[in-house]
Amino acid sequence: MAALLHLRDIRIPGRPDLSLRLDGQPLSIVEEKTFSADCDSSALTPAVGVATVLYNWCPEALFALLDTENWFSFTWTLTVSQGEETETKFEIGRIRQQVTMGTLDKDGLWKVMVTYDMASAEFGSMEGTWQPNVEETMVDDKNVDHAVEVERLGIAFVKDLILRQRWLTGKKMRHDFFVESSHIGMSPWEDGMRMNPRWLYESLDLFKCSTCRSGAESDKNLNRCGRCGTAAYCSSACQQRDWPVHKAVCAMSLEDRGKALHYSQHGGLANWRESTRD
Repeated sequence: MAALLHLRDIRIPGRPDLSLRLDGQPLSIVEEKTFSADCDSSALTPAVGVATVLYNWCPEALFALLDTENWFSFTWTLTVSQGEETETKFEIGRIRQQVTMGTLDKDGLWKVMVTYDMASAEFGSMEGTWQPNVEETMVDDKNVDHAVEVERLGIAFVKDLILRQRWLTGKKMRHDFFVESSHIGMSPWEDGMRMNPRWLYESLDLFKCSTCRSGAESDKNLNRCGRCGTAAYCSSACQQRDWPVHKAVCAMSLEDRGKALHYSQHGGLANWRESTRD
């Protein structure tokens, strides 16, 4: 049977006293070694699956889902078979209290779109249960009829992502990550800022390993990314672990990367305010 790992000790940076909950339950992810195609996966819910994928890709991406105070939207995508006729995009996103997940074709049209609304007495909280949104769930261009079908589609989507370890990258594959924040005067009608999730709550610091955050040893310098220079690593293992995240940073245009660095320079993007302008 698939087991859940409770993330009791993780906190959104800057809020050490806030215990994290999702879908009405303590924040949990699937323990990967207990999960297989044939196992009893009754403990898997769409919320647990989404948390599992985001956390394994980059913990700060999971914070973007949970932190409605700083981010009124975020989008995580993985494009596979990039540039080919079979190109497919997997997407997980949140706009305010609504979470959407699914797959899109090469033209950016939804093939499967699964939508949930957060039921919460407190506006802005992610603690409430996930309620299937029948009206905004569809397969191709057809809406579904029942909430149970939304749940089935949601579980099937996250189960496939976990089984295929879609937090990893490979040939003709690339993850992308976007956030929207009112702190930087962004319009809710725009696509959001392309961002390295590691810069949401911390500025770039090339004197610390981008993955494990350890500092350089006195007799050993950190190795910087030779392509873009915006990451440093204490070991090849840390560099490999970060590659699914950093690959998209390397692929950013100079303008996008410069914008991300500029707005995150004062202790991360979450700490940017109009008053911090140079």
